[in-house]
Amino acid sequence: MEKLLEVEIVTPQKPIFKGTATSVSLPGELAPFQILYNHAPIFSSLVPGVVSIATESTKQIFAITRGFVSSQENKVVVCVEKAYSKEELDKDKLNARFAELNLKLKSATSEKEKQEISSLINEVKAQLLALEKD
Repeated sequence: MEKLLEVEIVTPQKPIFKGTATSVSLPGELAPFQILYNHAPIFSSLVPGVVSIATESTKQIFAITRGFVSSQENKVVVCVEKAYSKEELDKDKLNARFAELNLKLKSATSEKEKQEISSLINEVKAQLLALEKD
């Protein structure tokens, strides 16, 4: 019997990934963590970051926004606002977006505006980080 997890990444728009894996690494709100076969049931909030899905032969990398993960009986479901595979990301466009958001942050006047821009900056950082992962 193979010791594999069933893994899904879903967004409100569409399913992003469905397959089996030996492990899943996630950006938990308190700290990054990994789910392996026979992991205790868990429900956790996620922050913008990188999800790494390791199969027996490859590793798939996704940049995600906020969301949550549920794992029970070797089934892992990641529900997030947005998710991007590493292949979808463009480093030059992300760097330009990062610079643009930092300029907006400097000129932001209200706390609400600063928080919204900071949240977008964190999402872009997660996408840039995904590009660095192997």
